[in-house]
Amino acid sequence: MAVITAAAGGQSSAIQAKRPLFSTLWSNYPVKMAAPDVYGLVGGQALALYKENPTGYANACALRLSRSLNYGGMPIKQSTKGYKVKGSDNKPYLLRVREMITFVEQNLGKADIAFKPKNNEDVSSQLREKKGIIIFKVSGWGDASGHVTLWNGSDCGDSCYFIHSTPNVRTTDIFFWNLR
Repeated sequence: MAVITAAAGGQSSAIQAKRPLFSTLWSNYPVKMAAPDVYGLVGGQALALYKENPTGYANACALRLSRSLNYGGMPIKQSTKGYKVKGSDNKPYLLRVREMITFVEQNLGKADIAFKPKNNEDVSSQLREKKGIIIFKVSGWGDASGHVTLWNGSDCGDSCYFIHSTPNVRTTDIFFWNLR
């Protein structure tokens, strides 16, 4: 997170910004990295669980964002509620989307932009040239309630789930937190 110095009338004060810098999160995000490699990068209990049950732990989106947050200025604490495991760096990592949503909301407040996507044009007009954390709530997936990732202004850090080609799977809501 950034420290901003405000000055007026010959006095100055340091203000701690509540949001991490997008560039710091992005540089610590395993961009387009396959799930097995993300588990290998994090190591520790996360990797052990993946090796024990690769199918059950095939989804790594919350792990990716956890790593980015841990090294990007908004660390996940031991006291954070939810299913978390330790990486080889002894840092806690969240593994479930619904708990990552709670963590992001508790730390950044309500989403700056929230909408129900109708088509790809709708999405691009809402998020064009913005950067931040994006969360997709998805119905119809058997193993996940959604997807969390970073949005760089034109693409997601791993996968985007705006519109689905599978009829029984659909993105019901998109939540976006703008970061500078």
